[in-house]
Amino acid sequence: MKRVLNVTNSGGCRTFFLTVFAFALIVGNGGSGLAATIIKVSLITPEGSAWTNLLHKLADEVKKQTSGEVVFKVYAGGISGDETDVLRKMRANRIHAAGFSGVGLGILLPEIRILEAPLLYRNYAEVDLIKQKLQDEFAANFEKKGFVLLGFAEAGFVYFFSKVKMTGPQGFQPLKMWVWRGDPVAKTSMEAFGIKTVPLHLTDVNTGLETGMINAFYSPPLAAIAFQWYSKVRYVLDYPMVNSTGAFIIQKGIFNRLPDGHKLILRQASAKFCDTLVQLARKENAEALEVLKASGIEFETPTDNQKQLFLESAQKIYTTNTGKLYSSELFQRVQEILKEYRKTSESRY
Repeated sequence: MKRVLNVTNSGGCRTFFLTVFAFALIVGNGGSGLAATIIKVSLITPEGSAWTNLLHKLADEVKKQTSGEVVFKVYAGGISGDETDVLRKMRANRIHAAGFSGVGLGILLPEIRILEAPLLYRNYAEVDLIKQKLQDEFAANFEKKGFVLLGFAEAGFVYFFSKVKMTGPQGFQPLKMWVWRGDPVAKTSMEAFGIKTVPLHLTDVNTGLETGMINAFYSPPLAAIAFQWYSKVRYVLDYPMVNSTGAFIIQKGIFNRLPDGHKLILRQASAKFCDTLVQLARKENAEALEVLKASGIEFETPTDNQKQLFLESAQKIYTTNTGKLYSSELFQRVQEILKEYRKTSESRY
């Protein structure tokens, strides 16, 4: 006799089909049984730039180490808007993580702009020292704001670029300097140096240079080349003013949804990404200076009067920003750390 399948056993059939369906889900997700967490990441830097290329490598590494359970979706080239737009989208859960300059970071945590105090740091070693000393403090303060600090980055030391000479008899008077719209720190600093400022969004700098709305900008050498701004100017002031800081941060909410093992993977991979980015940025900024020289741009040495003006103006800027951005206690602490470091480092030679 033929054996007949008893389809009246609805409970058994339901169990069978649920088991098959669950198995299909597991197989379809590489055996993990967990749906992938999509992390939408924004960068203002264009595709093909050092920063964006490294972010894609970070995305690949995180995806591989989490067996496809954490996946980055990258929005590069400023398509998510400028940094204020990105922060608004992060608060609305439309973007989850981003690489920010000091401008965006300062909106969340004003005291982080201590890392961009003009002429406070003499070299990369001093910048690294202060970041190391303050990282835990900044990370704790970011968490209070609802974000996790995954690592520091930087764009490099900033120079002044201009269509007109900056060391002639008129000095800085002819300059119409771009400053990042919404960044009071840059505006205050430029005006302390006696430079007229024109606030624009980052994406409008090229247009501003082409139309004559601005005739000068400040930027690390690598960024000036990456954004093609350098092709519209003739002069660079050979006097690095400030190290442009940056960081990679993520929403605390989406980070906390990750399993502990994935959190660790993301932290470790991001720290490696940021460290690599810093070293690469420093190397490529040095190379970018040579590219600028080869392009025919003239490097101007500031006059003694201008150097004195910079030093005097920097002190005024510190006074203005102390109590407004960072506390007097924090500023004094940074100065003491640098003073002690300089005594030790100078005694070696």
